Amino acid sequence: MELVGAVAVGLTRLFGRVEPDGLENLPLTGPAIVAVNHTTIADVPPVLSTLYRTGLRPSVPCHQDGCGTEHGHVRFIASSMVFKNPFIGPLARQAGMVEVGRQAGTVALKAAKDSLARGEVVGIYPEGDVAATADGSPRRFRFGVARLALDARAPVIPVAHHDARLIGSGSVARSLGGALTSIVRRPTVRLRVGRPVMPEEFAGLAVRDVVDLVQKRVTDVWRSLAHSESVPREETA
Repeated sequence: MELVGAVAVGLTRLFGRVEPDGLENLPLTGPAIVAVNHTTIADVPPVLSTLYRTGLRPSVPCHQDGCGTEHGHVRFIASSMVFKNPFIGPLARQAGMVEVGRQAGTVALKAAKDSLARGEVVGIYPEGDVAATADGSPRRFRFGVARLALDARAPVIPVAHHDARLIGSGSVARSLGGALTSIVRRPTVRLRVGRPVMPEEFAGLAVRDVVDLVQKRVTDVWRSLAHSESVPREETA
């Protein structure tokens, strides 16, 4: 039973709402990499719920009828902190998320590469941790997303949201406190999926250049949300 997507939908409905756009750019099969900006732990439910409701379930492939045509699956790379949490950890394992930490980075990268080699979709937060700039713009990306894209020759789908910090931000305690008040405030998180960065766009480039390319595309998507007066509305609770 796939729990994580359903839980994410429930939490998003509780804490606010999502306005998604560009969902047609999400693949149901891989190899493909979904790269998402990360500003707060509170941005995880809106992101996962949007993917889930689009048909891209945060779980291991089920290989049942309709898998890859009517729905797909995405395995996210998550920090060791997530797996150590007594509440979130079991959900992360149930979803087949790939654990990454200072000592497990190489292992996690290999596991993600193996998933891509099997034709799966892998999700990654290229910034590597939870923090935020003053305006919420993406911070410096780490090398993992580029190594995965180059080794697997997989397209990278840029996904950006703004501004999940309205739900809650800062430390885990502060984020949870903000989330509780958001039940009344009902903030809106805008999310957009951009045009994929195709392998031919980064073929032959150095790792650092691929990182820069992916970061630019995610940042462009984020900027189109943050700096726009209005966005096409398709509410998802």
